[in-house]
Amino acid sequence: MRFVRPRWLPVGPVVLAWVLGGCGPAPHEDPDDPEPSPGGGAALSGDLVPVGDPQQDLLSAPGDPGTGGAPKVFFLHYADGSSLPRSNPDPCRGRAPRFSCDFAPTLAECKRQIQSYLDRWYADFNVVFTLTRPTSGSFYTEVVSSGGGAWCDAADNVAGIAPFLCDDLAGGVAYTFRGGRTAKETAIIISQEHAHLVGLEHTLSTRDIMDPTICPNCDGFENVDNRIQNSRCGRNRQNSYQMMQDRLGIWTGGIKPTPFGCQDDRVMPLVQILAPAPNATVGDSFALRVQASDDCRVSRVTVTVAPMGLTTQSTTAPFEWTLTKISGRQIITVTAVDPSGKQSSASVTVNAPGGSGQGSDGGMGTADGAPGLADTDPGAGCNVAGCDIAGPGHAGSATWWGAMFTLLTVMTIVLASTRRESRRNSPSQRSPRLR
Repeated sequence: MRFVRPRWLPVGPVVLAWVLGGCGPAPHEDPDDPEPSPGGGAALSGDLVPVGDPQQDLLSAPGDPGTGGAPKVFFLHYADGSSLPRSNPDPCRGRAPRFSCDFAPTLAECKRQIQSYLDRWYADFNVVFTLTRPTSGSFYTEVVSSGGGAWCDAADNVAGIAPFLCDDLAGGVAYTFRGGRTAKETAIIISQEHAHLVGLEHTLSTRDIMDPTICPNCDGFENVDNRIQNSRCGRNRQNSYQMMQDRLGIWTGGIKPTPFGCQDDRVMPLVQILAPAPNATVGDSFALRVQASDDCRVSRVTVTVAPMGLTTQSTTAPFEWTLTKISGRQIITVTAVDPSGKQSSASVTVNAPGGSGQGSDGGMGTADGAPGLADTDPGAGCNVAGCDIAGPGHAGSATWWGAMFTLLTVMTIVLASTRRESRRNSPSQRSPRLR
């Protein structure tokens, strides 16, 4: 690493120091510090900017990552020559040069190829990406540019830079200086600089994104306890995957939304039946809970129960229903549909008490006690008190069944009368005659 003179950047009440030392030895004094790769620009050592005396509200509140909760937001700004509003902490002043790329025919396709790596590496973490700056709440920002970091007084061989405090800053601005040469290399720089915002340090593993060079053999945050290079936080080892998961939380929301909007929908929705379990033995009334997600949005979720012939749909989450008066062996099928018409289905078989599994093809939780479903989504026109799938006057409604009962009663009376008249006129019922 080249020696870089110290400088202090006042950011409101927060002071950022670009120093060679901070909480540990200077990079050029460390015998384990790897040399920059030939050609320069491959090193990420020296990309940490220690934050001094941070405000408490910069730190993320501790929580249970297993519960999921609202995802954190990662704003990717591909530099276009415009300025961004200041966000603390921010290690650079001035305007980042434009992002350019050589590995795809269009800028949009370059971004998509980079995002494909980020989506895979961040799939398990409770964070979503956006290309539009949020208007409220805390969020991470990374400015992705090309051509190096001389505009930010960075050394020639530094590929990115980020403020660092050992803890999750729950915000702040990091920079990618050398974006655009390849999709994977750009994604590696983005990921490492963001991970510094989260509180991760460099590790000495070429299979880990946190390697202090642009890792030649990595494919994400390595789930291994690796030795740390020049620890500034009093840690000897770091499992980068587990630390990202602990700091960001666990993603439990199905398919993540795409940062590119829905103009070019490429992903099928994901649908999963959460309850009941496959081949479960259930009562005659039980809950059906479904999770459905899409990178754009879910337009509707439909439910069918066969052979009973029940069906319903809902357009808004939560996708939950109560099945009532169910008997026998039934197959429950749920289908999620997105705005472009792509759909996915999932099925479970359940065993309810009694019956042969054959039932009415009508009412859904109707007041007359017919088998059915009660939809807990008010937007679908149903509630726990029950509703009518087919509507008045159609098969399945109480009115329809009443009319059918009356018709069957009349037909039974007519048939009985006809049979009596037929027996009266039958030869077998007359007195015998002598010829």
